[in-house]
Amino acid sequence: MRRKVVLLAALLFVCGVSNVIFAQSYTDGIEYFKSGQPERSKIILNKTMDDPSTYKAEALYYLGESEFALGNKDAALENYSKGIKLDSNYPYNYIGRGKLMLEKNQKVAEGDFKQAIKLAKKVNCQAGVSTNISRAYFEAGLPQYKKYLDSAMRTDNRYAPAYVLHGDVYGKEGNVGEAAGMYEMAQSFDPSCIEAYVKYALLHYPINPKYATNKLEELLRGHPNSAIAQRELAEAYFHAGRYNEAVAAYARYMANPNHFNNDRARHAALLYFDKKYEESLTLIEQTLLDDPDNLILNRFAMYDNFELENYEQAVGFGKKYIDNSNNTKYLTSQDFMVYGKVLKALNKPSEYVAAFEGAVKIDPLKAELYKELSDAYKAAGEILKSADAMGKYMDIAGENVVTNDYFSLGKIYYQAAGSLTDLKVKKEVYNKADSVFAIVVSRVPEDYRGYLWRARSQSGMDPETEVGLAKPYYEKVIAIIEANKDSSQDSAVVEAYRYMGYYNYIKEYAAGSKKYPETKKWWNKILERDPENEIKNTLSQLE
Repeated sequence: MRRKVVLLAALLFVCGVSNVIFAQSYTDGIEYFKSGQPERSKIILNKTMDDPSTYKAEALYYLGESEFALGNKDAALENYSKGIKLDSNYPYNYIGRGKLMLEKNQKVAEGDFKQAIKLAKKVNCQAGVSTNISRAYFEAGLPQYKKYLDSAMRTDNRYAPAYVLHGDVYGKEGNVGEAAGMYEMAQSFDPSCIEAYVKYALLHYPINPKYATNKLEELLRGHPNSAIAQRELAEAYFHAGRYNEAVAAYARYMANPNHFNNDRARHAALLYFDKKYEESLTLIEQTLLDDPDNLILNRFAMYDNFELENYEQAVGFGKKYIDNSNNTKYLTSQDFMVYGKVLKALNKPSEYVAAFEGAVKIDPLKAELYKELSDAYKAAGEILKSADAMGKYMDIAGENVVTNDYFSLGKIYYQAAGSLTDLKVKKEVYNKADSVFAIVVSRVPEDYRGYLWRARSQSGMDPETEVGLAKPYYEKVIAIIEANKDSSQDSAVVEAYRYMGYYNYIKEYAAGSKKYPETKKWWNKILERDPENEIKNTLSQLE
C-alpha cells in the first residue's frame, strides 16, 4: 500500500507539470527582489551567477540590492563594485554604491548618481535610473526622492516601475487604496511588470483574496515560467481557502528550478489541508532527509499520521518538535490539540491532560479546548477538574452553549460526587449537579431526562431516602414517559417506579403496615414493563 502511494505521489509531482519545461534564470532573482523578497532573490542570484545566460553586471547589482535590504552593507558594496568592474557602462551599480554613501557623505553619493545619469543617456534608460535613484533617497528617508521620481515621470509618464515606487510610497503612508491604484497603473502600462502584480496581491491577501488571485492568474497567463508568479498564485489560492488549486499551483512551482526547498513544507501543508494525507506524508518524508529538524515538516508529519491513525508514528513526530525547547515560541494550540488526541488514542491519560493544558496556556480564550481538557481530566480520573474545565468552556462559549453541554456538565458533577467519601462535600457536589440539570429542565421541560438526572442528584443528597427529595422529579419522569408510551424509555421509568416503591415502603413500614399497598402498586408497575425483573422476589416477601 505504501509503495503504491509513493508512486502515485511521484506521478502527481512529475506528470502534473510534464508539459512545461522550465529554465533556470537569474531574472527570477530580480523579480523576487523587486517584489520585496530579498532573501529569495539572494539565493537565486547566487545560484545562477555563473550561468552563461546571466548578465553579471545586472545580477551583481540586484545581489547587492538584496544584501543591502538584508542589512549586509559590506557585502552589498562588494557586489556593486564587482559589477562596476565587469561593466563600467552599466549605470545601476553606481546607484547602489551611491546609496551606501547617503548616510555618510551625500556629496559622494550624488557623484555616483550623476555618473549613473550620464551613462543612462548613452543607453537610453533615463527613466529607470531616475526611478532607482529616487528609491535610494526614499529608502534613506530623504525628501530628494520626489525630485528624481518627478524626473522619471517627465522622461516617460508610462514607465511602470515609477508607478510601483509611487505605490510603495503610498503603502508606507498606510494609504492602501492609492497604493493599489498605482500598482494597477503600472500593470496597465507594462503587463510584464511582475512586481506590480505581486505587490498588488500582497496588499489584497488580507482584504480580498479574490482580487489577489485574479491579478496573479492574469500575471501567470502572461508569464507562465515565472517562479515568483507561480509561487504567489499558489499562496493566493491558499489564502482564499482554495486548497485543491493551491496544491496544483504549488506542484507546478516546485517543478521550477528556481523554487525553494523550504516551500516544500508549504506544499506538504497544502496537501494536508486538502485532506491528501498520504501524499503530504510522502513529500514530508522525502524532505525530512535533508532537513530532519524542520518544525513545519515534523508538525505536519504528526498531523498526517494522526489522520491516517498511525498513532505511534504521530507521537514520535510530536515529541520531536513539541519537546524541543527551541520551538516553544512557535508552538500553537493546534499542535497541542492534535498531540493530545494522539495521546488519547494511545491511552496515555496523564500525557493527554498535559497536552491540553499546554493548548489552553497558549490559547486561553479558545472555548473548545476546555471541552477537550474536560474529557482529558475525566480520562485521567480527575473528575472535579473535568467539571471545572467544562464549566470554563461554557463560560467562554456563552451563547454557543447547547443543552447537551449542560447535560455533560451535570453528569460530570454527578460522577464526581459518587467518587467522594466526605458526606458534606459529596452533597455539595450533588447539589451542583442538580443546579445544572435544573437548567436542562428549564430549556427542555418536555424531555424526561432532565427530571431523571435531577431525581438522581436529589437522591444523592438524600441517600437513605429519609426526606424523599427525589420524589417530585421521579413523579415527573413517570408522567412524561407514561404519556409517551415509548417502550425505549422503559429503563428510566422502571428506575422511577423502583424509587417510588422504596420511598413508600419506608413510609408504610414505619407506619406498621402489613399489606404495603403503595409499595406494591409501584413495584407491580415494574413487572408490567419487565415481568422477570428481580423485584418479583422482593414483592413475594411482602405477601
